[in-house]
Amino acid sequence: MQAFEPRDPYGAALGAVQRFAAAGRFLPGEPIVVTDLAAEVGLSATPVREALACLAGQGLIERRRGRGYFYPALDAAEIIDLFELQLAYLNAALTLYPRGLTPLRKAVVAVDPLAGVQALFDAVIAQSSNAALILAHQRVVDRLKAVLTAERGQDDSDGAMVRTMVSMIVEGRIPDLLGQLDAYHERRCARVPALMSEAR
Repeated sequence: MQAFEPRDPYGAALGAVQRFAAAGRFLPGEPIVVTDLAAEVGLSATPVREALACLAGQGLIERRRGRGYFYPALDAAEIIDLFELQLAYLNAALTLYPRGLTPLRKAVVAVDPLAGVQALFDAVIAQSSNAALILAHQRVVDRLKAVLTAERGQDDSDGAMVRTMVSMIVEGRIPDLLGQLDAYHERRCARVPALMSEAR
C-alpha cells in the first residue's frame, strides 16, 4: 500500500510545524532537526526545510547560519519587548473601534473569566476586524507561547482581573481600562524572571 502524499507538501509541512509549536512540542532553544521532523510528519526534507525557512522569516523559528533551525529561546528583554508590543496592539484595538463599542462588548462578555487574561486580550484583538492587527498579534502570541503558558499557570486570581476588565469595557470606561492594562503590564514585566524559569 502506498503512503498518502499531500498535494501541497509545503502547506502540510508548514501546518505541521505551526501545530507543533502551538501545542508546545518544541522547547525554547531546542534544535529542530529537519530530517527527524520530516520523518515524523511523513514528508520529505525539502518542504519541511522550506516551511522552517518561512517561519524563520516571520521570527517564529530561529535559523542559525551553519547550525540549522532552533525553536527560539527568549531572553528577558525580548519577552518584555513582546509584552510591550501586545500592549500597543491592545491600545490600538481599544481606541480605534470604527464599528462602535457594541461588538467589543459582545466579544468580551463571551470570554470565560477562568480562561485568563490572554483569552480576553485575544477577544479584544479579534473583534477589531483589522486583519493586519490580528495577524501581528497572533505572531506575538506564537512567540510568547511558552511564556504565556507559564503565566497562565501562575495566575491565581480566579478570573478577578478578567471580570474587572470586562466590566470596564461593558461600562464604556475605556480610559480606565487602558490605565488598568498599563498597571497589569508593569506587574507582568516584573514577573518575567519567574516566567522564564517556569517556561524552560
